[in-house]
Amino acid sequence: MEMKKFYDSIYHRSKTPEQLPWHREVFPPSLTRAVRERTNGKALDLGCGSGVYAVYLAQHGFDVTAIDFVPDALEMVQQRAKKMQVTINFVEADVLEWKTDDKFDLVFDSGCLHGIANIQKRLQYKQQILKWLTPNGSFVLSHFNRRNFFDWRPIGPIRKIRSEINSLFAPELIEKDYDDEIASSALPVGPTVKIGNYLFERSSSI
Repeated sequence: MEMKKFYDSIYHRSKTPEQLPWHREVFPPSLTRAVRERTNGKALDLGCGSGVYAVYLAQHGFDVTAIDFVPDALEMVQQRAKKMQVTINFVEADVLEWKTDDKFDLVFDSGCLHGIANIQKRLQYKQQILKWLTPNGSFVLSHFNRRNFFDWRPIGPIRKIRSEINSLFAPELIEKDYDDEIASSALPVGPTVKIGNYLFERSSSI
């Protein structure tokens, strides 16, 4: 799996989370809103990376499961969780293949979906989300937005316009909140990127 080899290499070279090229400790408004409205429950952090968001969720009273397919990433999460004195359930697996009977009140993804280019795998990802979410669960997504026709790179995260993201998750999930931001990013992905932050909930009509 080429993508896994890529991430394995990046994490192996990075001795601290701050050395990761995508490291950020900014909490999307869509996530803080979902946390504020729920305050607790079971949360799932997809592609958890160094654990910034998994620890944040645990600090706000959630029973957190953090999943990643990179062992060094999970080691970083464990170190952060220990330092912040929170408990997190760790899973080493591919989000497209992981199976569980657990249901989650909040599922969060920052940087996982936009690494999946194949449309069939994106649809598979959607089905995983639907399996994991409780009937009134929230799905929070941070995804690279495509600003215009020329906003494209041969490598790096896939960029989609807002309507494409909504179409992917319709009709089962509907957008309840949205904001976007311009963030700096290392070349050749950057120098800047537009990040769309989405809050989805299950449609009451499905």
